Amino acid sequence: MSVAENGVEVLTRVKSSPREAPNVVVLIFSKVQRDREDWMSLTKGIFETIDGWATDATGVVDLADSEADYLGPASSADKGKVYGIQARIPASTGRDAPSLEDCQKLRDSIDISAFEKAASVELMFQPFDLYLSHRIPGLAVFDMDSTLIQQEVIDELARSVGRYELVAAVTEAAMRGELDFEESLRARVAHLKGVPTDIWEHLKANVITFTPGARELIKVLKSLGWKTAVLSGGFTPLAYWVKDTLGLDYAFANQLSIDTAGSALSGEVLPGTSIVGASVKKDLLLKLAEDENISITHTIAVGDGSNDLLMMHAAGLGIAFNAKPKVQEAAPARLNSPTLLDIIVGLCEQYITPSSPAVPKRPFVVNMSDLVARLHICNKGMINHDPVCSEQNELF
Repeated sequence: MSVAENGVEVLTRVKSSPREAPNVVVLIFSKVQRDREDWMSLTKGIFETIDGWATDATGVVDLADSEADYLGPASSADKGKVYGIQARIPASTGRDAPSLEDCQKLRDSIDISAFEKAASVELMFQPFDLYLSHRIPGLAVFDMDSTLIQQEVIDELARSVGRYELVAAVTEAAMRGELDFEESLRARVAHLKGVPTDIWEHLKANVITFTPGARELIKVLKSLGWKTAVLSGGFTPLAYWVKDTLGLDYAFANQLSIDTAGSALSGEVLPGTSIVGASVKKDLLLKLAEDENISITHTIAVGDGSNDLLMMHAAGLGIAFNAKPKVQEAAPARLNSPTLLDIIVGLCEQYITPSSPAVPKRPFVVNMSDLVARLHICNKGMINHDPVCSEQNELF
């Protein structure tokens, strides 16, 4: 598979200034491949209007040499869809480095928003120290509906029995602020009374599809030693299935009550169980990090809805993935992409570039599918049979 076909290539510039260390990382995601000249032209002068902004020279590297070729041949060595810049910006008063909030404000500034729109790109800002901290394996938690999978499960349940319009009306009321998440969930679940319990097998076999890149992202994270979880406002039968299918470590979701005959949903959430809403998701993130002895700095939370925002802000890095507009505005970071695998780019260049002393840190293009395949081989205990895996074993 060529780099162009794979669609997850990365160009990243990792040389820092000899005078001042960088304090922010900017990843520019493009919908199309761009070559060296195009990237340079695109980024030239864009940050000049920001007081105190300083960057080093940027560029991409030709991967024809053997040192940089250890992840496999790249057919377009000087092209990619993601461009990385290390830079230095002024921090807010009283701070040595910008916070994630500072980065969010910069992302939402008039100049950056105008640049994103004009160039059809999207920028993700992170404090440099946070970016580097993700080199340490941590905890990654994900929403399920419209994040790990492409559907909204409650809509599919309602549609299966001809009650979609009733459920959609409740959803709209919640979006208008007339109902909170718990009230809206209970009201929607009430419309599911009588849905046969075998509906779950039908959904698994015929309806539910995983978001592109979900399987590969989890494979990479697990190979790197990360703990993973799905924290869903949906329902346990599918959340547990998603956990087992993707190989996640944990799954939490709402439990539905079954009628006395055991053949249909009762239209109620199981009495005595907590609704997995915004505050519960946040609490679960904190509890899992504590149980796994993982610093909250080394956590990421990914979701698309307003009930994911609390856990996004509690995590070391919260990412709104293909989220509703208001969620994107409120989230610490955002990513609109056809593949979840792009999230690995947002963690740290060490996961996509070589760190061996023999391989200088520099701009780099990655065929991500090849990286996933090689990580999978390494994870199968074949390290001694593949020199590439030996290098990656030291790296990860």
